[in-house]
Amino acid sequence: MDPSAAAPQLRQQSTTGMATVKNKKKKTAAEALSHDVLCIIFSFLDLVQLIRCSAVSTSWRKAVYKLKLHQTEYFKQQHSDPNGLNDASFSQRSLSEQAEQLAMERHRLALQRCPADVFQWKGHSVGVNQCRMKMGKVLTGVGDKVMRLWSAESCKCLDEYFLVDRAPLIDFDFDESKVVGLVGTRICIWNRMETRNVFSSRENLFTKGLCMRYVDPEAVIGCEDGKVRVFDLYSRKCSQIIKMHEGPVTCLAFTDDQLLVSGSSLGTLSLSDLSSDQRVVLLGSTYSAGF
Repeated sequence: MDPSAAAPQLRQQSTTGMATVKNKKKKTAAEALSHDVLCIIFSFLDLVQLIRCSAVSTSWRKAVYKLKLHQTEYFKQQHSDPNGLNDASFSQRSLSEQAEQLAMERHRLALQRCPADVFQWKGHSVGVNQCRMKMGKVLTGVGDKVMRLWSAESCKCLDEYFLVDRAPLIDFDFDESKVVGLVGTRICIWNRMETRNVFSSRENLFTKGLCMRYVDPEAVIGCEDGKVRVFDLYSRKCSQIIKMHEGPVTCLAFTDDQLLVSGSSLGTLSLSDLSSDQRVVLLGSTYSAGF
């Protein structure tokens, strides 16, 4: 056999073998588990663990509820007759609520019984207005003075970020490369990795800002007029304005799939998709107090 002709075949076999090894090393994601596998795993859990798992995702919740595992565990906790599982006096909703209440109560008692380690240190000479924790680091800030970045493990100060003027620090966020702050009516950016520079947007680009969240490359400002304003940090321009509430936007959060959740002083919650510039859903509240 001609060695030159066999070489491509050998290379192909070698490449295939390497791919097989890589595939064997690839870990299975939790989302890839089938419904049957989930049910087998969940059958080994107690009530508190089942309730926690049902809150992870829709697929996990369906797996728990389809087999009525939480109902079985609930009746075990109540020392009830197993034949009463199909009692008409218990609806699916009421059983779920009672099981969740029992699980939360057990969780509360467990926290009271277990020892806890408390770490406390002097971060600023005056009271801290804001605090954010990510990636094992804690960023603290005081109204019109300074932000400090701390190691959550050693409680040591890693860096300081001074405000550019006397405008109040309203809110801030950070990632591996930068700190982004809502300072008065401006957005300020502090580079963490490069030479220390402070970039800021022009003043009065929005009405009074009350809260801010940042996911590179966008900073979202919740404003007093019920709108959120989305700023591109690289062009330093406002790219979107979305009407979210009739009252002031007081808090913001991003979901894992980058949907924006906002709360209002009127007690309403709003969900928005930034890619479509539209509010997806508005949720009312039975409480008069705001978020």
